[in-house]
Amino acid sequence: MSLIYSLVLPCSNAIEDYKLDIYRGDLEHPNAPGNKWHKLQHHLKAAEQQNASVIATFGGPFSNHLHAFGATLKDLPFRAVAVVRGELQPKLTPTLKDMVSDGVELWPSTRADYRLGMDAQIVDEINRYYGNVYWIPEGGGGKLGAMGCRDWATDINAIDGKYDAWVVSSGTGTTAAGMLASHQTPDLHVFSALKGEPAQRDLILELASQLADASISKECLDSKLFFHFDCHEGGYAKQSPALIGFMREFAKANPNHPLDPVYTSKSMYATLKAIKEGVWPYRRTLFIHTGGLQGWRGYSKDTNPYWCS
Repeated sequence: MSLIYSLVLPCSNAIEDYKLDIYRGDLEHPNAPGNKWHKLQHHLKAAEQQNASVIATFGGPFSNHLHAFGATLKDLPFRAVAVVRGELQPKLTPTLKDMVSDGVELWPSTRADYRLGMDAQIVDEINRYYGNVYWIPEGGGGKLGAMGCRDWATDINAIDGKYDAWVVSSGTGTTAAGMLASHQTPDLHVFSALKGEPAQRDLILELASQLADASISKECLDSKLFFHFDCHEGGYAKQSPALIGFMREFAKANPNHPLDPVYTSKSMYATLKAIKEGVWPYRRTLFIHTGGLQGWRGYSKDTNPYWCS
């Protein structure tokens, strides 16, 4: 079954001139939807090769990555540990409740220590406590995470390779780097969900160049990477009134293709805005849905246009 669907464009005056399809990656894998499984798979293989007994990773209290991590590891012979940004509250978030149910052991971290990543004090404590620990970067990032997304791009292209451009959302930039590294990927428009991160483009390009075939120059990768850092609508996980209005309009036109509140909603908003303004330079575009629908549980129901759609 193909996971590519045609979208109804809310900006009706552009329907005849543009074709925007969506690849429903969020329907691929029940435990790790969207890009999550693709970023995890090579890390899991590396943990097995390392003979690790414990796999640990990082994330916030509503993290899509942590949610997929817990759901995936519950069926694997590893002990699962998660460093959670910020102090744990007596009432766990729905995401963390699911993780506990899946058997993940939660370790709260102060925000200051969390920002240190692998140099954090809590990482040393976990390594001493458990022993042989394999660490997955935040968001499933790193070279291994990007490798999985490079493979994903090849699979998507095999379904339909006739698009002029792809659109993908970005948090850590791992998915974008992996997709860019595939020689089959057309022009790639990357919309960052983070505020004040224009330098992420260089990180995406560098990681992609490490993974790309030797015959593909860095200049070639650079020419097809279009990075948008000003479409965050107020910041990470924030929602502007304009974005909320757009999501209601989009949900009404496409009730069977829900977007998440943090990543894909903002990328879709920016893309359709460019189409409506007549500045989108492509006639056939594929929007990659990277998942994250469980993230709606961190918002009130009245802001979720799919609650009643």
